[in-house]
Amino acid sequence: MSEEKKGLSTVAIVLIVLGVLLVLGLGTCVGGVYWAKSKVEKELADGGGVTLVAPPDVKEALAGPKKDYVGSWKSKRGSTLDIAETGEMRLNVDEGGGKETLTAPIARFKGDDMEVHMIVTVTIAVAKPPHQEGGTWKMRAKGIDFERVGP
Repeated sequence: MSEEKKGLSTVAIVLIVLGVLLVLGLGTCVGGVYWAKSKVEKELADGGGVTLVAPPDVKEALAGPKKDYVGSWKSKRGSTLDIAETGEMRLNVDEGGGKETLTAPIARFKGDDMEVHMIVTVTIAVAKPPHQEGGTWKMRAKGIDFERVGP
C-alpha cells in the first residue's frame, strides 16, 4: 500500500510566494505613485512646482530694492551669475570641484536669498548682497565671491 502525500507541492508553494511578492511589489509601486502625486500637488498648491517666468513681485523687486542684483557677475575662479531685469537667472559654478549650471527664473526673494522652483525649491543663499567696495560691485552668493563685470 502506498502512502498518500498531504499538503502543497513545492511548485505550488513557489507560485504562492511569487504571487505574494508580485502583489506586494505592485502595492508598493501604486503607493509610491500616490505619494509622489500628493507631494507634487502640494508643491504646486504652495506656489512651488515649476516657475516658468518670474512673478511680478520679483520683477518689481529687481526694478526697485533689489536692482543692484541685476547684471553679470564673475568669480576669480570662473563661476558666473547673470541676473536679468526680467528675473531670469543663469548660474554657472566652476570652482574646481565640479561644474553646476542652473538656468531658471527667480521665483521669489527670501530676504537676500533667491529661490528657484523646479519641482523642488532651490535656494541661492546670498551671504553678502550686492555692495560696492573701492568702486567695484561685489556679492557673495552660494559661498562664492562675485564681482560685477557688466550691466
